[in-house]
Amino acid sequence: MYLKYILTGIALLIGGLLSVQGSINSQLGSILKSPTQAAFVNFFVGTLVLLAINVAIKTELPAKETIKDLPLYLFIGGIMGAIYVSSAIILIPKIGVATMLGASIGGQMIVASIIDHYGFFNIPVHAISPGRVIGIILLIAGVFLIQRF
Repeated sequence: MYLKYILTGIALLIGGLLSVQGSINSQLGSILKSPTQAAFVNFFVGTLVLLAINVAIKTELPAKETIKDLPLYLFIGGIMGAIYVSSAIILIPKIGVATMLGASIGGQMIVASIIDHYGFFNIPVHAISPGRVIGIILLIAGVFLIQRF
């Protein structure tokens, strides 16, 4: 029972890293004078870290056949990540870290609730509830309050 709370706390801490990442990437984008170059550096360093981790834990590369047989939509995550990171680099200096991440999380919650409710992408179904809807509305209202004051 407590595991769920511990994992939620870890997710909260990891979410905090997004504020640091966005701030650092925004500064990098200013120095490089290009949000896409800053995003490239971000993903390049991330790729090197993941390569090192996989080598350290001796993860085998997937077989060519496995990669070839994957549905094409499973490759869209990298595109979405590039769009998110590049957009954050552009938006953070204009609207601030809190507004960018708050709005981003609001959008994530709306789409996540739809995915949960219908079980898209083989996700276990978690029906939408009045509590979830109210929580999303409050989250988005919070974004407007953050932006306004």
